[in-house]
Amino acid sequence: MKASKTASKILRLICISLICFMLIPLFVSCRENGNVETTTGAEVATTSAAGDETTGFGSLPVDLDLGKAEVSILYWSDVNNPEFEVEETDRVTGAIRKKDSYVQELLNVKINWFGEPGNKSKLENFKKRVESGLQTNETEIIAAHSMVMGALTASGYMQDLLDTRYLEFSNPWWPQDLIENSTIKGKLYFASGDISNNTLLGMEGMFFNKEMVKSDLYGAVRDGKWTFERMISETSGIYRDLNSNGKDAEDVYGYATYSGMINPLFIGMGIRFIEKGAEGEIALSDTYVSEKTQGLLEKVNNCLFTGYDWFYASSFDASAKIFVEGRTAFYMASVRLTINNLADSDVTYGVLPAPMYDEDQESYHTLMANTYTMYGITKNVADTDNASAVIEALAQEGYRTVTPEVFEVALKTRYSNGADDAAMFDILRSSTVFEIGLIFSDQIGGVPSKALFTLVNNKSSDWMSYMKQQKSSIESKIKTLNESDAFGG
Repeated sequence: MKASKTASKILRLICISLICFMLIPLFVSCRENGNVETTTGAEVATTSAAGDETTGFGSLPVDLDLGKAEVSILYWSDVNNPEFEVEETDRVTGAIRKKDSYVQELLNVKINWFGEPGNKSKLENFKKRVESGLQTNETEIIAAHSMVMGALTASGYMQDLLDTRYLEFSNPWWPQDLIENSTIKGKLYFASGDISNNTLLGMEGMFFNKEMVKSDLYGAVRDGKWTFERMISETSGIYRDLNSNGKDAEDVYGYATYSGMINPLFIGMGIRFIEKGAEGEIALSDTYVSEKTQGLLEKVNNCLFTGYDWFYASSFDASAKIFVEGRTAFYMASVRLTINNLADSDVTYGVLPAPMYDEDQESYHTLMANTYTMYGITKNVADTDNASAVIEALAQEGYRTVTPEVFEVALKTRYSNGADDAAMFDILRSSTVFEIGLIFSDQIGGVPSKALFTLVNNKSSDWMSYMKQQKSSIESKIKTLNESDAFGG
């Protein structure tokens, strides 16, 4: 009976997601000669919680005018896919340019962009740029790598977004998992969603080669039967030694992966690294330090290192090459693989969510890659209201303008292979997980981001012993974060 309820819930998610995306064009404004002209009756004047007259589609006041104010945004310039100050080279970058231009026109504001390399390896340099910008108003809004934003928050540079005038997190362009799980002790310092095309591209799904897999996996997903055991079954008996050198990167496999895809597999099966306590504080999740995780780790290592059908590559490039060349039935990656790697491949592929633990699991879970953009407002901002209006408008217009291009064109139509794949992408979007343990991984000792794949790298399944050694240190660091000035002491 539980499995039946799971299937019904998944079917509802598919239907709701498809309806939402079918409706997106109805809300898009017509822009002619620089003027805003509504084309439907969707934008009806209503009243916001603050008492302002708003449009029916968004929550910004219909007559909001920032009076040619200037708002500065410091962004990470080494972002994975173009997102800031882009050149128009395709429909997605064209939509981003239109979004940025329209927001400035809509609010009568000038956005000043400042770029700085800021991926995880450049964290310290990015922090220095932030610290310098705090003295010059160059860093009023920060658009940073998710883990870098965690570090900036812990350092006390950011302000609570829940205490701003124009940000409305009940709107559909803000993922509820992010808002619910990133609000710590009643404070939220960063947000993402449709404001960042790299968030959509960062959804991590399970790709499969349609020439190698003939089972109805789409039906299995819809029926709530796409489970870890089903995945193991589907990957069995596929290995072929093409070069007579034994198991290596040139052979054919049922599943190829690398260290970066260990966490998404476990998250997909209902493991969370960090959970919220009764007072909104963060704590180690009971699912993380559990026999369930222990058992899953044993199965994963057995498949990778005892059998022949799974292959553990040395890097993303090495593992992606196997799938792009059509030599593995399954491969887990962020959906940017469709644009960055598969566009010129001859592989006919499909995409699924990560498998569930079993048929009793109530829904699929899709982890976000760490390489997406978080937005926040610094404490020294000249005008918090203006900054919050800009972020809300960028998110709203991203939802209306950029998301249809990324999701409908780049992912669903241009690079994927049919209506079933489109429905699977909808499931990925509706089941996204923003793991707070990864955002603040560095502040709690790096364990959430590294522990599982470290044990896999060492071919070890001794999870409970490992966590017994680490638990005291992790909990101490979590206590420090909970008691920091950022979260109210």
